[in-house]
This record gives sequence, structure tokens and C-alpha cells, in this order.
Amino acid sequence: MVPLAWLIQFLPPLPDFFQLDSFFSNRTLVGVEFGVIFGVIMVLATATQKAQISFKDQIRLIRSFNLSLFDCVFLSLCAGIGEEYLFRIAIQEWVHPLLTAVIFVAIHGYIRPRDWETTKFGLLILVFIIVLSYAVYDQGIWFCIGAHAAYDFVLFYHWSRHNSEY
Repeated sequence: MVPLAWLIQFLPPLPDFFQLDSFFSNRTLVGVEFGVIFGVIMVLATATQKAQISFKDQIRLIRSFNLSLFDCVFLSLCAGIGEEYLFRIAIQEWVHPLLTAVIFVAIHGYIRPRDWETTKFGLLILVFIIVLSYAVYDQGIWFCIGAHAAYDFVLFYHWSRHNSEY
């Protein structure tokens, strides 16, 4: 996704595109903290039997991968880096942040008009993504990447190890 984002941005110089100068800032760590907190909120919100039914496909898929700790970290970083560059740096340049956030949550399958149980969790995720959509302007891309990767890690790790009938 990163090369696609770079192309959509008309091939800017790589140092400008990657913004690596801000990688080692405190904002990245704050993003990680924010992602962990929101990930824990999502784990708690999806702990009910109704929620586990709504997320059974995601939980089954994640559990089928038999993810190691390294796998959870790697996949979380790939998703955080790839999706944040594509959505926050590239697509959001052309589409309003709120619409970008809705599109992001919808393509992940969390907005289902005929399934309110899943959609209400999608709305919770939407809050997280809206924060990232606007935080990129003040906090930078690495805040968003840190938050996204940490959030995904919490869910990947929890759902790959949590005993559930689903």
C-alpha cells in the first residue's frame, strides 16, 4: 500500500514522503499508547457473547493463522504503516477526513446496515479512525501508524489466544 500511496502523491522525495524525522518523536509513543488503550477498549467491548458472534469471522480467521508473537507484531506494523500511508497521506489528500474514515471502516466490514450488532462496534472503531484522520495534521503520520499498529496488535494478540467457542 505504501508504493500506491507514494504514486497517488505524485512521487514526492522519499524523505518528505516517509517523514522519518518525526519517527523518533514522543508523538509516536503517544500514538502507541492511544492505540493500546483503544485496543483494550475494543477487547472489553467485544467480550460479550453477542459481540463474539458478530466478530466470529474475524476471530476465526485470526485464530486460523496460529500467530506467534512475532507474527502479531509484523502484521500489525504492516497494517499500520500500509493503511495509514494509503489513507492518511494519499487518499485523505483528495477525500474529506470524515468520508475517508467511513470508507476505511466500511471496507473492513464493520458497517453493515442489516447487522446492527456489528455496526455498533463499527461505530466505535469509526471514532478511533476519525481521531487518526484528524490527528495526522497535528500529531503526524507516525502518531497514526503507532496508534493503528498498537491497536491491531492488541486485537491480533488477544483474538489469536483468547479461548472462545468461535
